[in-house]
Amino acid sequence: MLISSYWGMYAVQTILHSFIASVLSYCALLAWNLRSPQVKQRFHFMVIFLPVISFPLYQMIFPRRGDLYFRLESLLDSNKWFLLDLTDGVPLFALFIIVMALTSVVFLIQELVPIILHLFRQMRGGDETDADDADEALILKVSKALAGLPVDLKSVEILNDEDLALFSSTGLNPKIYVSTGLITSFSPEHLHTALAHEIGHIQRSRKPVLLLAYVFRMIMFYNPIAMIEFRKLAQEEEKVCDDIAVALTGRPDALAEAIDMLRPEAEGRNASNMGGVEGIVSTIEHHSHDALLKSRGFRIRQSRQDDPHWGVPYIVTMSLIICLNYFIV
Repeated sequence: MLISSYWGMYAVQTILHSFIASVLSYCALLAWNLRSPQVKQRFHFMVIFLPVISFPLYQMIFPRRGDLYFRLESLLDSNKWFLLDLTDGVPLFALFIIVMALTSVVFLIQELVPIILHLFRQMRGGDETDADDADEALILKVSKALAGLPVDLKSVEILNDEDLALFSSTGLNPKIYVSTGLITSFSPEHLHTALAHEIGHIQRSRKPVLLLAYVFRMIMFYNPIAMIEFRKLAQEEEKVCDDIAVALTGRPDALAEAIDMLRPEAEGRNASNMGGVEGIVSTIEHHSHDALLKSRGFRIRQSRQDDPHWGVPYIVTMSLIICLNYFIV
């Protein structure tokens, strides 16, 4: 039976262990009032990483962990629940399979395929307008906005696009891409802080926490908890780069205002008018993106706090997760 095979038990227990780790991590963040985005990232990474190795590690320590006698004394035996009938002889495990299948489809469509398409576009080259060929007034504005920042104009590509677009690429030759629409709409102060945020992404790429987390996320492509935790980790990365931008510019108010200008209000109205599944998905994505931008702006305007004493809560939470998940099969 699939649920009793090695890989079946691995899939079931990684999801169950992810859920337990996620709940305990969330409780720890609340209990110890941990607010630093870098500290939160460590907890989210723990939730993604530990379930990947927990099952083989537990089985190596106690090979008979999946036996009936161990399950009888465990805190939670998944077989007792998954073999229950939902209706007309359909077991609960069938619903579990459906959830894994849907999560896999979401991973494929929303994460893996866009990455592959982006790599193909990079290899073919894009339609971007180089800064040397752009309007001189825009180049001058960007040049002034880079004053005091640890990059020069050679690291910036101006895109011929009326939308407000700003992003960066990493690697051996990192670049910041900024649209003509954003340069025109933003004041020099707003552009200065926005570019500093992208510099934060470039600097953070030398410590590839997200890349390592994504490797484990790929291993658990079927795991909905891992998907949620990875997205939380990515959201905290934006806040880390906000802190870097504030440190580089000393202008938290200007950065908060720049973020507010990026909130997709008009885009959201168009998405909500679309029908069918596409409209629902677009509306959800709009609200999620808008909520993140809103929370970033609010956080920047508040006094940010570091969490210098996060080590003990982290170790206690990890130890509790490891011990508790051992008895969940």
